[in-house]
Formats: sequence, C-alpha cells, structure tokens
Amino acid sequence: MDFNPSDLQRMLLDSAERYLSERFTLEHRRSLRETPDGLDTDAWEKFAELGWLALAIPEDLGGLGGSMADVATLATALGYNCVSQPFTSTAVVAPIILAGADDVQTDLIEEIVGGSARIALAHDEIGDRYDYSEPRGTSLTGGGNGQVLNGQKMVVIDAPPATHLIVSANEGDELVLVLVPADAAGTEQSPYPLYDGTRAADIRFDGVEGGVVLARGHKARDLLTKALDHGRVAYAAQMVGSMEADLALCSSYLKERQQFGQPIGKFQALQHIMADMFVATHQARSILYFALSTIDASAEERARAISLARINISEAYQIVARQAIQLHGGYGITDEYDVSHHYRYQMVLEKLYGDAAFYERRLTSL
Repeated sequence: MDFNPSDLQRMLLDSAERYLSERFTLEHRRSLRETPDGLDTDAWEKFAELGWLALAIPEDLGGLGGSMADVATLATALGYNCVSQPFTSTAVVAPIILAGADDVQTDLIEEIVGGSARIALAHDEIGDRYDYSEPRGTSLTGGGNGQVLNGQKMVVIDAPPATHLIVSANEGDELVLVLVPADAAGTEQSPYPLYDGTRAADIRFDGVEGGVVLARGHKARDLLTKALDHGRVAYAAQMVGSMEADLALCSSYLKERQQFGQPIGKFQALQHIMADMFVATHQARSILYFALSTIDASAEERARAISLARINISEAYQIVARQAIQLHGGYGITDEYDVSHHYRYQMVLEKLYGDAAFYERRLTSL
C-alpha cells in the first residue's frame, strides 16, 4: 500500500484543516456541551457538502468510493481538532452494514450522503465487556410484519443525535441485524455525555415493531465484524491526530512559557519528555499504517493487525496525553486549555469498540 498522499487525500486534508480549525475552536467545543445531543447541525451539513459523509460509500451507491486510507486521513484531521461528532458511526460503520444487507438500503445511504440521516450501532449489553462473540440478550420474535424487538442495549455511542439504529439481536439461535428508527414506538433512550462530551445512551426496546432485518446468521456476524474493525481503525486514526495536536500544543507552549528568564523549552529534561512524545506519536502513526495495509485482507489477518495497532496506540496515548498535561503544569488539567480536552478525547476513543485488554484477548484467540 502506498502511503504517499493521493490527490484525494491532499484535497481532504486541505479542506479539513481549513474548516475544522476555524469551526471547532475550544470555545465552540465547550458550547456543544449545552446542546441536548452534542450535534453541531451546521457543521454536519458542511460535512455532507464537503463530501466527507460519502467518502466510504461505494460509487454505485452514490458515494465517493474512497479507501479506508482516505477515511483515516480525514479521521486524523478530526482527531487533531478534537471533533466529537457521529462521523465514524454514521459514515464508516453503518454504510458497511447497509451496503452489505440482504436488501441494500439505498434510500437510507442516500440520506447519509446528504446529511439527513445519522446511524448508531446498538450492540453492547449489560456484562458484555466487549465480548462480541456472545449471543445477544436482545431478541427478535415473530414473523413477517409481526416481528417484535425486545431487550436492552448499553453505552450506544452517538445514539442521542441518531435518526436510525442498527440493533444486534437473536432470532432463536441466530444473530440478526435489525434497522429501526431511533424514535420508534417502544424505544426508550437514557442519554448521557461521556468523559469528553461524546454522547451515548442506554436504550430499552419494548415491543418495537417495524424493524427491517438487514442480515442473519454468518452474514450478519461477518458484516458486524467488518464494520467494527473499520470503526476501530477510524477511531485509532482520530487518536493519532489528537496525539499530533498534543505535540504541536506542547511545542508552542514550551517556546512561550518563560521561567528563570528563558523559555522552558530550553530545559533539557523537558526536551527529553518531548522527544519521548514525538517517538510515541510517530510509532502510533506507523502502526496505524500497518493496520490500514491489512484492511482488505482475510478477517483473521485484519483482526490481528488491528488488535496490535490498537494495543500500541493505547500505550502511545498514555505517554503523549499524560506528558502533555505534565508539561503544562497546573494549567494542563483546566478546562481552559486544549490539552485537557485532548486527554479526555483520547481516553474515550481508546475505549470505543474495545480497550487494550480486549485486543490482548482477541490476539490470543486468533
């Protein structure tokens, strides 16, 4: 795989760096906490206008047909600007399932491209701890138009701003993926913000009717695994971008902050810390490239590479984010400084779709 930026990637970076740096300032990110669902509606419309929501969607379905490397390029820019919007859920994870469904959801995919639809994956349940191989407690019963969805999902990322939910459930002994409107009768959400302001919700389904079965059995499991793996890479790219922002913020701060009549960046001990952060960040980007190089390989090879990448990036963020806080001293933990936001942002991203312990277990099972 060639990781020299393509024309599309250069265009993505140019538009993303210009727009995101202007829009997602520290003050603006803080203001989004006061909104009920954390969604920046104007920015989401701009994401659609710039083609970002169409990036991972095949051309024959109205998308741009971009590669996962293209997606990672954009995700890195989102991470650099600490953007907590439902991009990965809607534009990376959902299209894989919707495009691979038994009945391809063309109309809904068009709505994603246009920015009017946002999708959340409702999979985790009480006691799961990322155990994606277990049967679901949520059930789909009945047949034909009389199918009914019952159960409960926990920590559904990006559920509050979602228009639709893709729900994993058991139909007898068979795994099924079911598409339901987020406001369907019998659906009750308990929303809350995560540590970085990302919105999630616990959801109860009580006799929800009218769901569309997207896939069953092995096909459902394969689609779910593939979608989650692509989401894991996108979140990893956001972490890498956020770590690179930490480097820039700390470099600027060490040049500006004066102590004993000189910039603190002249102190060798702090230079050593910056060197460690630099190495960790660049190693994280390198292992991200490794994961991207296997994204179209066999499921086992892809799982191994992504697991290794997420473990290494998790370790790197511990070095970079924590040292960024330390280099800023007492200021680093305050809400008025960007580094505290990047610390919380990386901490949440590291837990989405599996933490380091999960990836270690996954590696041993391969």
